[in-house]
Parts: sequence; C-alpha cells; structure tokens
Amino acid sequence: MRSSGDSASAARELVVALASVMEAQSEELKARVIDRLTSEMEEARDPLVATMQAAATVESLAAIRQILQHRIEAGRTDVPATAVEHARRLAQRGVSPAAMERANRLSSDTVMRWCLEQMELLSDDATVVSQAALLIMTDTAGFGDRVAHQLAAAYEAERELWLRRSNASREACIGQLLTGRATDLPAAELALGYRLGQRHLALAVWTEPTESRADDTGFLERSVGALADKLGCTAAPLILPRADNEAWAWLAVGPAVDISAIGQIVAGWEQPVKLAVGAPAEGAAGFRRTHQQAMSAQVVAQNSARRGPLVVSSAEVGAVALMAADVPAARMWVRDMLGPLAVDDAASERLRETIRVFLANGASYTATAEQLNMHKNSVVYRLRKAEDQLGHKLRDGRLDLEIALALCHWLGAAVLEAGPDTPAPGTGG
Repeated sequence: MRSSGDSASAARELVVALASVMEAQSEELKARVIDRLTSEMEEARDPLVATMQAAATVESLAAIRQILQHRIEAGRTDVPATAVEHARRLAQRGVSPAAMERANRLSSDTVMRWCLEQMELLSDDATVVSQAALLIMTDTAGFGDRVAHQLAAAYEAERELWLRRSNASREACIGQLLTGRATDLPAAELALGYRLGQRHLALAVWTEPTESRADDTGFLERSVGALADKLGCTAAPLILPRADNEAWAWLAVGPAVDISAIGQIVAGWEQPVKLAVGAPAEGAAGFRRTHQQAMSAQVVAQNSARRGPLVVSSAEVGAVALMAADVPAARMWVRDMLGPLAVDDAASERLRETIRVFLANGASYTATAEQLNMHKNSVVYRLRKAEDQLGHKLRDGRLDLEIALALCHWLGAAVLEAGPDTPAPGTGG
C-alpha cells in the first residue's frame, strides 16, 4: 500500500506523463474539442468560427501542458494571443458573450474528460488517478479564470469598437439614402442588412430619458422589433439609434399592414413613448418618402401637450404637420380663423370638439350625437352657439375651419390663447 507521500509523488509523475501524451495527441484532442463544439453549438458551425476555435484550442492546450509539466503559476502564464483574437472575431460577428462562455466551458469539459480517460490508461491506481485529477484542476483553475476574464474584456472592448464603427457606417449609408445620393443600392443593402426593394414603413420613436442611455436604446430597439413581429413583418426592422432617447426605424411591411393597430400595441409597452409614423411606400424612393412623412408627424407629436403614449401618423395630421413647423405663425392663424373659440378654456374646447366631430361625420347631427354621447338637440344648440361666436355659418370657409380645429386638437395650448381657467406656466393643473 502506498504512503500518502508516495501517492502524491506518483500523482505528480502521472500529471507530467499526461502532459507528454497531450503533446503527442494534440491534434486528436483538438479535433475532439471542435467536434463537440460543432455538434452542440450552432454558432460553432460557421467555418471561420470553427477555424479560429481550433487555433485557439491548440494554443490553450500548449499553455496547459506547460502548466502541468512545470507547475507554472497561472498568473505567470500568458493568455494565448489566438484565443484573444478569437474573442474579437466573435464580437465582430455578433456572437453573444453567453455563446463564447459556453464554448469555453465545453472546451474545458472536453479536455478534462480526455485527461481522465488517458490517466486511467496510464495508471491502474484509483487513488493516484484521483489525486492527479485534483492536481490538474488545481493547477489549471486559475489559468481558466484568467483566460475567461481576459477573453470577456477583449470581447467587450472589440464589440463596443465594432458597434461604433458599424453605427457610423450605417448612419452614413442611411444619410445618403435619405438625401438621394446613394447610387450603389446593393452595397447599401449589404451594409445595412436590409432590402431596399421592398415596401417600407418609417417610424420615429422616443421616450423620456432615464439614468441609463444604453437601457433606453435597448428598450426602443426591443420594442420596435416586437412591433414588427405583431404587424406581421417578414424581415427584421432597420433601426438607427439617435440622440436623446430616440430611434428611427424602417419596417418591411406587406400590403395589408394595419397602421391603426400600432396605437394599441404601443399602449402596452413597458415605458410610455411617443411614436410618429409615415405611410407605407415602395423601393428606395419610398424608403426616403415614408421617413420624410414620419419626420413631419414627429413635429406634431413633439409639439403636442398630450401625456403618456402617443402615436401620430402622417395620414392623420396632413397639413397640420406643415403648419406645426412654425408654431407662432400657426397660433396667429388659428386666432384669425376661430376668433373667440381660439381660447384655452373648457367651454371653448367643448364647442371646438363638437364642430370638429360634426364636420368629420359629414355634417350629421345624429352621428355627432352618437359619437359624443349627447342628445341631438344638445348638438344643434352647441353648433348654433359656435356659429354665433365665429360670426359665420360652419359651411363658410369649411376647409380652413377644419384645419384650424385639427391644429387645436393636436397641439392644444400651443396654438391657443390663455383662458381664465388656464394654469399659469409652471403651476401644473
């Protein structure tokens, strides 16, 4: 029976012998690692990823052999340069950190299994094999932790740099498309990962800032992706993060897309947002046109006093979007059109809303009463009172009247004169 000292010495000799076998069978061990990765991980089936993983495995095994043979401290062993480069390549290809960590765990597990198999062939003493296995885990654990830490750092640094470069490139490409200067559309599609020959729906979406800009951007990107899914888009949306908690997006939509459903979808998001929507349009020219419409709708949304979720489509706001670009001029025009009704008070708002709904329903008293949940005679009374204040019949100058009422509906106090029950600025209400 061996003494404890003899067992420890035999275990050390077994580890050294194992390191020699590892050197002789390095190609076989490398192949085993790669086979396991490619069979259990989708990401490792990419030929470039597999090639880089093989090279990283070879260098890692060489470092492990040195540690086992000479008991080199983990802190004095350099992390393989090929493994660091492999981490950078994974970051560039968008492979997740979790996938990289799993690949490292699978590689380590495969190597350890191989070591146990070889030691059982080299020794029939279970105690020695057990002690040798403990030595291997003890000697290589620090190295594994150091490798994992440095690879994660290399991955994060490269991913951040790659994203900055990628975003800058994407932003420049989108800028050329929006100004009509892009001439090589296939190259633009390759750079964006988005087809230009399809039907597009442009969005501008933004939210109130939080403490973390990254969290805001992530929320908007996730939410736009979920919106695309619910609208039945056949491809991933193109999303361009903007400053101040904002993103522009283009969705690949079909001819039956229901834009009216967007409001209900957005109302269920985890944070309140405002969203401006263009109209669906085809091709590269449509990519530009629907974005222009979304930008016009955004002007209305940004000037709106409404709180919480708000969805504004270009189809709804029409001329209001053009006039909202110059709010002071719009306010003066509303006052000229509505006279005494251009006041921010409850009584004037009731009359304005009654007129707006009446005209929108084809001048039907019955439909207006149903929509406002009023008696028909009350609608007649309000409309006559409104005509008295306007100084003319509703049919006179109807187009201008409808536009002025739409401005009031969307922009509220921004285009109205302060009334007696309007809170003073900064006092709430």
